[in-house]
Amino acid sequence: MKFCVLASGSKGNCILVESRNCRVLVDVGLSAREIERRLQRIDTDPTTIDAIVLTHAHNDHVRGVGVFSRRFGVPVHGHPETLDSINRLLRPEQELHCWNDPFTIKDLTFKPFPVSHDCVPTVGYLIDENGRRLALCTDLGVVTEEVKSNIRTAQAMLLESNHDPDMLMNGPYPWHLKERISSRVGHLSNHNTGELLQEILHPGLRKVVLGHLSENNNTPDLARETVCDYLSYQAESLIDVIEQKSVSRLYDV
Repeated sequence: MKFCVLASGSKGNCILVESRNCRVLVDVGLSAREIERRLQRIDTDPTTIDAIVLTHAHNDHVRGVGVFSRRFGVPVHGHPETLDSINRLLRPEQELHCWNDPFTIKDLTFKPFPVSHDCVPTVGYLIDENGRRLALCTDLGVVTEEVKSNIRTAQAMLLESNHDPDMLMNGPYPWHLKERISSRVGHLSNHNTGELLQEILHPGLRKVVLGHLSENNNTPDLARETVCDYLSYQAESLIDVIEQKSVSRLYDV
């Protein structure tokens, strides 16, 4: 299994996950044209995408899903309430798949797990291909035991490291937005993510990509330094950081 973070942040989210026989986009939060452009940057033909899988219905995760799905005839998978919430973006003839339990797309198995966010339902995914496991876990305000139990067996993961608390509280955002971001249904701070990794770190974990960074309340260097402070020096090579405007390399799981 391989994955590439095409976009991660409040202006749009999209992750490519591919196996031997399958290519899936998790979320399509940029325009269809921009997703095409970013796929082409990694030499991936948009016509080879087999499915779209959604985490939740916020616009930065679903903005381009209707157009991309129609343009390339790609079925959309999501929680029934998520699909109902984005009905405005879809047309009756589009192929939709509702799930309530783990589901399979070709040789990839997706296990959804709930996360604490102010869009209900919101889920992360543990994705499995023959024992190789990738965890995708962003858009959550608090780390629950259920989150830990689902991601701790992964060999690679995309984790939210959204903000530095001091930058957030001293920054330009209005108070209600600061409260929302730092709440239990908001976003994880760098310290939250460091504490999580400190607890679940295991020898089989080979790569952690820090994502969904705030462009106003965080920096890539600060996210990396803060998270690495919670880890032993041997673990620092595990950590990569992805910015909103960047496309990551294609990682092996």
